Amino acid sequence: MSHDVHKKGPDDDIHVEVATPNGVFRGSFRETTKIEEVIRIIVKDRDLADGDAFQLYYGETLLEPVQRPLASFDLPHNVRLSLVATGSGV
Repeated sequence: MSHDVHKKGPDDDIHVEVATPNGVFRGSFRETTKIEEVIRIIVKDRDLADGDAFQLYYGETLLEPVQRPLASFDLPHNVRLSLVATGSGV
């Protein structure tokens, strides 16, 4: 299932493959999409617990602060990321 958050030109999109606790998420996001929005969409799509805290990693690099857009991290246009649960809201 592809998540084309916005459609414009292919040069404006970052195509992600994200390892999550509930399987792999694949989708496309505009470069201007903030990390917090990417996390929110992946959590919803992969049916992860809303109360848990998640962080997005590119290799060993934590993509923070989450208010920054994808483009600010100099990611390639096809990238593999990891979504890691960091705690529980319970």
